Amino acid sequence: MDPRRGSLPQSRHHGSHTLKVWRGSVVGVFGNDVFVELGPRMQGVITLRHFAQVPKIGESFDFTLHGQEEGLWALSLKEEETLATWESMEEGSLMHARVVRLAPGGFEVKLGPLHGFMPKSQSGLAREEKADVLVGRSFTVEVIEVDPERQRVIVSRKLVAQRERESLHQREIAGLRVGERIQGRVIRLAPFGAFVAFGQGMQGLVHISDLSHERLNDPAEAVRIGEVLDLVVLSVRMGGRRIGLGRKQLIESPWKSVEQRHYIDQIVIGKVLSVQDYGLFLSIGRGIEGLLHISECGLPDGVTLRSRFRAGQELAVRIHELDASQQRLALSMTHRGGSMITREELENAQEFAELSRLQDQRHLDAPLGNLLMRALRASQGQRSMRA
Repeated sequence: MDPRRGSLPQSRHHGSHTLKVWRGSVVGVFGNDVFVELGPRMQGVITLRHFAQVPKIGESFDFTLHGQEEGLWALSLKEEETLATWESMEEGSLMHARVVRLAPGGFEVKLGPLHGFMPKSQSGLAREEKADVLVGRSFTVEVIEVDPERQRVIVSRKLVAQRERESLHQREIAGLRVGERIQGRVIRLAPFGAFVAFGQGMQGLVHISDLSHERLNDPAEAVRIGEVLDLVVLSVRMGGRRIGLGRKQLIESPWKSVEQRHYIDQIVIGKVLSVQDYGLFLSIGRGIEGLLHISECGLPDGVTLRSRFRAGQELAVRIHELDASQQRLALSMTHRGGSMITREELENAQEFAELSRLQDQRHLDAPLGNLLMRALRASQGQRSMRA
Protein backbone atom coordinates (compact mmCIF):
# COMPACT_ATOMS: atom_id res chain seq x y z
CA MET A 1 0.00 0.00 0.00
CA ASP A 2 1.31 3.40 -0.95
CA PRO A 3 1.81 5.77 2.03
CA ARG A 4 1.71 8.73 -0.36
CA ARG A 5 -2.07 8.51 -0.35
CA GLY A 6 -1.90 10.45 2.91
CA SER A 7 -4.31 10.39 5.83
CA LEU A 8 -7.96 9.92 5.00
CA PRO A 9 -10.55 12.40 6.27
CA GLN A 10 -12.57 11.35 9.30
CA SER A 11 -15.80 12.36 7.54
CA ARG A 12 -15.45 9.33 5.34
CA HIS A 13 -16.42 7.18 8.31
CA HIS A 14 -19.76 8.88 8.73
CA GLY A 15 -23.03 8.31 6.90
CA SER A 16 -21.93 5.61 4.41
CA HIS A 17 -22.14 2.50 6.58
CA THR A 18 -22.61 -0.95 5.13
CA LEU A 19 -22.19 -3.22 8.18
CA LYS A 20 -20.68 -5.84 5.88
CA VAL A 21 -18.05 -7.67 7.91
CA TRP A 22 -14.83 -8.88 6.23
CA ARG A 23 -11.75 -10.58 7.56
CA GLY A 24 -8.65 -8.59 6.70
CA SER A 25 -4.90 -8.56 7.31
CA VAL A 26 -2.77 -5.51 8.17
CA VAL A 27 -0.33 -4.74 5.35
CA GLY A 28 1.05 -1.41 6.52
CA VAL A 29 0.94 1.37 9.12
CA PHE A 30 1.69 4.89 7.87
CA GLY A 31 1.21 7.79 10.25
CA ASN A 32 -2.27 7.48 11.75
CA ASP A 33 -3.54 5.17 9.02
CA VAL A 34 -3.57 1.36 9.11
CA PHE A 35 -3.89 -0.21 5.65
CA VAL A 36 -5.67 -3.55 5.36
CA GLU A 37 -5.88 -6.23 2.66
CA LEU A 38 -9.50 -7.52 2.56
CA GLY A 39 -9.20 -9.79 -0.45
CA PRO A 40 -8.08 -9.86 -4.09
CA ARG A 41 -8.05 -6.29 -5.41
CA MET A 42 -9.86 -5.06 -2.27
CA GLN A 43 -8.11 -2.80 0.27
CA GLY A 44 -9.24 -0.65 3.16
CA VAL A 45 -7.97 1.85 5.73
CA ILE A 46 -8.70 2.45 9.42
CA THR A 47 -7.28 5.03 11.83
CA LEU A 48 -4.76 3.86 14.41
CA ARG A 49 -6.86 5.14 17.33
CA HIS A 50 -9.25 2.19 16.83
CA PHE A 51 -6.56 -0.20 18.14
CA ALA A 52 -5.41 -0.66 21.74
CA GLN A 53 -1.85 -0.96 20.42
CA VAL A 54 -0.13 -0.65 17.06
CA PRO A 55 -1.10 -3.76 15.03
CA LYS A 56 1.60 -5.94 13.49
CA ILE A 57 1.99 -6.56 9.75
CA GLY A 58 0.08 -9.72 8.87
CA GLU A 59 -2.16 -9.54 11.95
CA SER A 60 -5.82 -10.29 11.10
CA PHE A 61 -9.03 -8.70 12.41
CA ASP A 62 -12.74 -8.63 11.56
CA PHE A 63 -13.67 -5.28 10.03
CA THR A 64 -16.92 -3.50 9.24
CA LEU A 65 -17.06 -1.61 5.90
CA HIS A 66 -18.26 2.01 5.85
CA GLY A 67 -18.25 3.12 2.22
CA GLN A 68 -15.57 3.54 -0.41
CA GLU A 69 -13.47 6.45 -1.63
CA GLU A 70 -10.59 6.50 -4.13
CA GLY A 71 -10.62 2.70 -4.26
CA LEU A 72 -10.21 2.24 -0.48
CA TRP A 73 -12.85 1.05 1.98
CA ALA A 74 -13.23 3.00 5.24
CA LEU A 75 -13.15 0.48 8.09
CA SER A 76 -13.92 0.05 11.77
CA LEU A 77 -13.30 -2.91 14.04
CA LYS A 78 -16.27 -5.21 14.38
CA GLU A 79 -15.70 -5.46 18.14
CA GLU A 80 -16.12 -1.71 18.74
CA GLU A 81 -18.96 -0.85 21.05
CA THR A 82 -22.04 0.81 19.59
CA LEU A 83 -23.28 4.11 20.93
CA ALA A 84 -25.39 3.96 24.05
CA THR A 85 -25.90 7.55 25.27
CA TRP A 86 -27.94 10.44 23.94
CA GLU A 87 -24.88 12.70 23.96
CA SER A 88 -22.90 10.46 21.60
CA MET A 89 -25.78 9.46 19.33
CA GLU A 90 -26.04 11.14 15.90
CA GLU A 91 -27.67 10.60 12.55
CA GLY A 92 -25.93 7.88 10.59
CA SER A 93 -24.85 5.99 13.73
CA LEU A 94 -25.20 2.21 13.71
CA MET A 95 -26.77 0.51 16.70
CA HIS A 96 -27.97 -2.93 17.74
CA ALA A 97 -31.70 -2.83 18.28
CA ARG A 98 -34.28 -5.26 19.68
CA VAL A 99 -37.95 -4.91 18.80
CA VAL A 100 -39.92 -4.71 22.06
CA ARG A 101 -43.49 -4.34 20.83
CA LEU A 102 -45.73 -3.07 18.06
CA ALA A 103 -46.58 0.63 18.18
CA PRO A 104 -48.91 2.82 16.08
CA GLY A 105 -47.27 3.14 12.66
CA GLY A 106 -44.25 1.00 13.55
CA PHE A 107 -42.25 -0.61 16.32
CA GLU A 108 -40.85 0.32 19.71
CA VAL A 109 -37.21 -0.76 19.88
CA LYS A 110 -34.62 -1.04 22.64
CA LEU A 111 -31.19 0.46 21.86
CA GLY A 112 -29.06 -0.73 24.74
CA PRO A 113 -30.42 1.21 27.75
CA LEU A 114 -32.37 3.56 25.45
CA HIS A 115 -35.70 3.32 23.66
CA GLY A 116 -36.44 4.30 20.06
CA PHE A 117 -39.00 4.05 17.30
CA MET A 118 -38.78 2.34 13.93
CA PRO A 119 -41.49 3.32 11.39
CA LYS A 120 -42.98 0.37 9.53
CA SER A 121 -41.78 1.94 6.28
CA GLN A 122 -38.20 1.64 7.60
CA SER A 123 -38.54 -1.95 8.83
CA GLY A 124 -37.52 -3.61 5.56
CA LEU A 125 -40.54 -5.93 5.71
CA ALA A 126 -42.09 -7.04 2.43
CA ARG A 127 -45.65 -5.87 1.85
CA GLU A 128 -47.07 -9.36 2.39
CA GLU A 129 -45.14 -9.99 5.65
CA LYS A 130 -46.87 -9.57 8.99
CA ALA A 131 -45.45 -6.89 11.30
CA ASP A 132 -45.38 -9.08 14.41
CA VAL A 133 -42.65 -11.32 12.91
CA LEU A 134 -40.09 -8.71 14.06
CA VAL A 135 -41.19 -8.59 17.70
CA GLY A 136 -38.44 -10.00 19.90
CA ARG A 137 -35.87 -10.01 17.11
CA SER A 138 -32.53 -8.17 17.26
CA PHE A 139 -30.62 -6.62 14.37
CA THR A 140 -28.51 -3.63 13.43
CA VAL A 141 -30.22 -0.34 12.59
CA GLU A 142 -29.15 3.12 11.45
CA VAL A 143 -30.14 6.26 13.30
CA ILE A 144 -32.04 8.59 10.96
CA GLU A 145 -33.33 11.20 13.43
CA VAL A 146 -32.26 12.27 16.94
CA ASP A 147 -33.91 14.70 19.38
CA PRO A 148 -31.84 14.61 22.63
CA GLU A 149 -34.11 17.10 24.45
CA ARG A 150 -37.18 14.93 23.95
CA GLN A 151 -35.04 11.79 24.12
CA ARG A 152 -36.53 10.70 20.83
CA VAL A 153 -34.67 8.60 18.26
CA ILE A 154 -35.92 7.12 14.98
CA VAL A 155 -34.06 4.23 13.39
CA SER A 156 -34.11 2.28 10.13
CA ARG A 157 -33.46 -1.40 9.44
CA LYS A 158 -34.24 -0.88 5.73
CA LEU A 159 -31.25 1.42 5.13
CA VAL A 160 -28.83 -1.08 6.65
CA ALA A 161 -30.10 -3.92 4.47
CA GLN A 162 -29.98 -1.68 1.42
CA ARG A 163 -26.36 -0.68 2.04
CA GLU A 164 -25.35 -4.28 2.64
CA ARG A 165 -26.73 -5.13 -0.81
CA GLU A 166 -24.92 -2.16 -2.31
CA SER A 167 -21.69 -3.28 -0.64
CA LEU A 168 -21.98 -6.76 -2.17
CA HIS A 169 -22.80 -5.19 -5.54
CA GLN A 170 -19.77 -2.88 -5.37
CA ARG A 171 -17.47 -5.73 -4.39
CA GLU A 172 -18.70 -7.84 -7.31
CA ILE A 173 -18.14 -4.96 -9.73
CA ALA A 174 -14.67 -4.39 -8.29
CA GLY A 175 -13.83 -7.99 -9.14
CA LEU A 176 -15.21 -7.83 -12.69
CA ARG A 177 -12.49 -7.97 -15.34
CA VAL A 178 -12.42 -7.42 -19.10
CA GLY A 179 -12.25 -10.82 -20.81
CA GLU A 180 -14.11 -12.59 -18.01
CA ARG A 181 -16.86 -14.96 -19.12
CA ILE A 182 -20.28 -14.62 -17.51
CA GLN A 183 -23.78 -15.96 -17.99
CA GLY A 184 -26.75 -13.59 -18.07
CA ARG A 185 -30.44 -13.34 -18.92
CA VAL A 186 -31.85 -10.95 -21.52
CA ILE A 187 -34.22 -8.54 -19.75
CA ARG A 188 -34.83 -5.89 -22.39
CA LEU A 189 -34.28 -5.25 -26.10
CA ALA A 190 -33.56 -1.86 -27.66
CA PRO A 191 -32.81 -0.90 -31.27
CA PHE A 192 -29.10 -0.68 -30.41
CA GLY A 193 -28.73 -3.93 -28.44
CA ALA A 194 -29.84 -6.23 -25.62
CA PHE A 195 -29.73 -5.50 -21.88
CA VAL A 196 -28.63 -8.47 -19.79
CA ALA A 197 -28.91 -9.09 -16.03
CA PHE A 198 -26.19 -11.14 -14.33
CA GLY A 199 -24.46 -11.66 -10.99
CA GLN A 200 -25.82 -9.86 -7.93
CA GLY A 201 -28.04 -7.22 -9.51
CA MET A 202 -25.62 -6.21 -12.26
CA GLN A 203 -26.67 -5.26 -15.78
CA GLY A 204 -24.77 -4.93 -19.01
CA LEU A 205 -25.40 -4.10 -22.65
CA VAL A 206 -24.64 -6.34 -25.60
CA HIS A 207 -24.44 -3.90 -28.52
CA ILE A 208 -26.18 -5.07 -31.67
CA SER A 209 -22.81 -5.31 -33.41
CA ASP A 210 -21.58 -7.72 -30.69
CA LEU A 211 -24.58 -10.05 -30.76
CA SER A 212 -23.71 -11.90 -33.96
CA HIS A 213 -21.14 -12.08 -36.74
CA GLU A 214 -24.01 -11.34 -39.10
CA ARG A 215 -25.30 -7.84 -39.74
CA LEU A 216 -28.53 -7.39 -37.77
CA ASN A 217 -31.30 -4.87 -38.27
CA ASP A 218 -32.91 -5.72 -34.94
CA PRO A 219 -31.51 -7.51 -31.84
CA ALA A 220 -34.66 -9.67 -31.88
CA GLU A 221 -33.20 -11.40 -34.94
CA ALA A 222 -30.57 -12.98 -32.68
CA VAL A 223 -31.94 -13.15 -29.10
CA ARG A 224 -35.21 -13.03 -27.20
CA ILE A 225 -36.25 -11.69 -23.80
CA GLY A 226 -35.67 -14.28 -21.09
CA GLU A 227 -32.98 -16.12 -23.03
CA VAL A 228 -29.84 -17.07 -21.08
CA LEU A 229 -26.62 -16.20 -22.90
CA ASP A 230 -22.94 -17.01 -22.49
CA LEU A 231 -21.09 -13.70 -22.73
CA VAL A 232 -17.70 -12.07 -22.29
CA VAL A 233 -17.02 -8.76 -20.51
CA LEU A 234 -15.77 -6.20 -23.05
CA SER A 235 -15.64 -3.04 -20.90
CA VAL A 236 -16.41 -1.73 -17.40
CA ARG A 237 -16.96 2.03 -17.25
CA MET A 238 -18.29 4.65 -14.84
CA GLY A 239 -17.67 2.54 -11.74
CA GLY A 240 -19.65 -0.38 -13.13
CA ARG A 241 -22.68 1.64 -14.20
CA ARG A 242 -21.84 0.87 -17.83
CA ILE A 243 -20.77 -2.70 -18.56
CA GLY A 244 -20.21 -3.75 -22.16
CA LEU A 245 -20.76 -7.42 -23.00
CA GLY A 246 -20.14 -9.48 -26.12
CA ARG A 247 -21.72 -12.64 -27.51
CA LYS A 248 -20.16 -13.04 -30.94
CA GLN A 249 -16.69 -13.06 -29.37
CA LEU A 250 -17.47 -16.56 -28.01
CA ILE A 251 -18.71 -17.83 -31.38
CA GLU A 252 -16.25 -18.96 -34.04
CA SER A 253 -15.98 -16.37 -36.79
CA PRO A 254 -17.25 -17.56 -40.19
CA TRP A 255 -14.12 -15.96 -41.65
CA LYS A 256 -12.06 -18.72 -40.03
CA SER A 257 -13.35 -21.29 -42.51
CA VAL A 258 -14.30 -19.03 -45.43
CA GLU A 259 -11.45 -20.27 -47.64
CA GLN A 260 -12.78 -23.82 -47.34
CA ARG A 261 -15.94 -22.72 -49.15
CA HIS A 262 -14.83 -19.84 -51.37
CA TYR A 263 -11.94 -19.03 -53.70
CA ILE A 264 -10.71 -16.33 -56.09
CA ASP A 265 -12.76 -16.06 -59.33
CA GLN A 266 -15.62 -18.12 -57.88
CA ILE A 267 -19.09 -17.00 -59.06
CA VAL A 268 -21.39 -16.61 -56.04
CA ILE A 269 -24.74 -15.11 -55.13
CA GLY A 270 -24.46 -11.86 -53.18
CA LYS A 271 -27.35 -10.21 -51.34
CA VAL A 272 -27.26 -6.42 -51.29
CA LEU A 273 -27.08 -5.11 -47.73
CA SER A 274 -26.68 -1.41 -48.49
CA VAL A 275 -26.16 0.91 -51.46
CA GLN A 276 -23.55 3.65 -51.20
CA ASP A 277 -22.34 6.19 -53.76
CA TYR A 278 -19.01 4.37 -54.09
CA GLY A 279 -20.30 0.78 -54.14
CA LEU A 280 -22.50 -1.95 -52.73
CA PHE A 281 -22.05 -3.98 -49.57
CA LEU A 282 -23.06 -7.59 -50.19
CA SER A 283 -23.39 -10.71 -48.08
CA ILE A 284 -22.32 -14.00 -49.68
CA GLY A 285 -23.04 -16.10 -46.57
CA ARG A 286 -23.68 -15.87 -42.84
CA GLY A 287 -21.35 -13.20 -41.47
CA ILE A 288 -19.33 -12.89 -44.70
CA GLU A 289 -19.67 -9.43 -46.23
CA GLY A 290 -17.75 -7.74 -49.00
CA LEU A 291 -17.60 -4.61 -51.13
CA LEU A 292 -18.64 -4.43 -54.76
CA HIS A 293 -16.94 -1.21 -55.82
CA ILE A 294 -18.70 0.99 -58.40
CA SER A 295 -15.79 0.39 -60.79
CA GLU A 296 -16.58 -3.35 -60.75
CA CYS A 297 -20.29 -2.97 -61.57
CA GLY A 298 -19.88 -2.46 -65.35
CA LEU A 299 -22.28 0.49 -65.40
CA PRO A 300 -22.36 2.97 -68.28
CA ASP A 301 -21.13 6.48 -67.54
CA GLY A 302 -23.68 8.63 -65.77
CA VAL A 303 -25.69 5.72 -64.34
CA THR A 304 -25.83 5.75 -60.53
CA LEU A 305 -25.83 2.74 -58.26
CA ARG A 306 -28.97 3.86 -56.48
CA SER A 307 -30.88 3.87 -59.78
CA ARG A 308 -29.95 0.24 -60.52
CA PHE A 309 -29.70 -1.54 -57.18
CA ARG A 310 -31.65 -1.84 -53.94
CA ALA A 311 -31.18 -3.54 -50.55
CA GLY A 312 -32.26 -7.18 -50.60
CA GLN A 313 -31.50 -7.67 -54.30
CA GLU A 314 -29.51 -10.78 -55.29
CA LEU A 315 -26.63 -10.48 -57.75
CA ALA A 316 -24.20 -12.90 -59.41
CA VAL A 317 -20.70 -11.69 -58.55
CA ARG A 318 -17.14 -12.91 -58.88
CA ILE A 319 -14.80 -13.07 -55.90
CA HIS A 320 -12.12 -10.59 -56.93
CA GLU A 321 -10.07 -10.55 -53.69
CA LEU A 322 -10.25 -12.72 -50.57
CA ASP A 323 -8.14 -12.31 -47.43
CA ALA A 324 -9.61 -14.21 -44.47
CA SER A 325 -6.96 -12.97 -42.02
CA GLN A 326 -7.95 -9.34 -42.71
CA GLN A 327 -11.65 -10.20 -43.23
CA ARG A 328 -11.40 -8.54 -46.62
CA LEU A 329 -13.63 -9.51 -49.54
CA ALA A 330 -13.78 -7.62 -52.85
CA LEU A 331 -16.38 -8.53 -55.46
CA SER A 332 -16.98 -7.85 -59.15
CA MET A 333 -19.86 -8.16 -61.61
CA THR A 334 -17.42 -8.75 -64.47
CA HIS A 335 -14.95 -11.43 -65.47
CA ARG A 336 -11.21 -10.75 -65.52
CA GLY A 337 -11.45 -9.90 -69.21
CA GLY A 338 -14.11 -7.28 -68.54
CA SER A 339 -17.19 -9.13 -69.83
CA MET A 340 -20.30 -9.05 -67.65
CA ILE A 341 -21.35 -12.14 -65.73
CA THR A 342 -24.35 -13.60 -67.57
CA ARG A 343 -27.80 -14.66 -66.46
CA GLU A 344 -26.83 -18.27 -67.13
CA GLU A 345 -23.93 -17.96 -64.72
CA LEU A 346 -26.26 -16.48 -62.14
CA GLU A 347 -28.51 -19.55 -62.42
CA ASN A 348 -25.49 -21.82 -62.24
CA ALA A 349 -24.28 -20.06 -59.08
CA GLN A 350 -27.74 -20.43 -57.53
CA GLU A 351 -27.73 -24.14 -58.35
CA PHE A 352 -24.28 -24.49 -56.84
CA ALA A 353 -25.40 -22.70 -53.66
CA GLU A 354 -28.41 -25.01 -53.34
CA LEU A 355 -26.33 -28.15 -53.89
CA SER A 356 -23.82 -26.95 -51.28
CA ARG A 357 -26.66 -26.40 -48.82
CA LEU A 358 -28.00 -29.91 -49.45
CA GLN A 359 -24.51 -31.31 -49.05
CA ASP A 360 -24.27 -29.76 -45.58
CA GLN A 361 -27.73 -31.04 -44.61
CA ARG A 362 -27.25 -34.60 -45.86
CA HIS A 363 -23.59 -34.91 -44.81
CA LEU A 364 -22.44 -36.29 -48.18
CA ASP A 365 -19.37 -38.46 -47.90
CA ALA A 366 -16.05 -36.85 -48.82
CA PRO A 367 -15.48 -38.54 -52.25
CA LEU A 368 -18.94 -37.62 -53.54
CA GLY A 369 -18.69 -34.11 -52.13
CA ASN A 370 -15.30 -33.56 -53.75
CA LEU A 371 -16.53 -34.85 -57.11
CA LEU A 372 -19.51 -32.51 -56.96
CA MET A 373 -17.28 -29.53 -56.13
CA ARG A 374 -14.84 -30.26 -58.98
CA ALA A 375 -17.64 -30.77 -61.48
CA LEU A 376 -19.34 -27.50 -60.61
CA ARG A 377 -16.05 -25.55 -60.67
CA ALA A 378 -15.23 -27.02 -64.09
CA SER A 379 -18.68 -26.11 -65.36
CA GLN A 380 -18.29 -22.54 -64.14
CA GLY A 381 -14.84 -22.28 -65.66
CA GLN A 382 -16.02 -23.44 -69.09
CA ARG A 383 -18.89 -20.96 -69.10
CA SER A 384 -16.50 -18.18 -68.06
CA MET A 385 -14.21 -18.96 -71.00
CA ARG A 386 -17.13 -18.85 -73.43
CA ALA A 387 -18.20 -15.50 -71.97
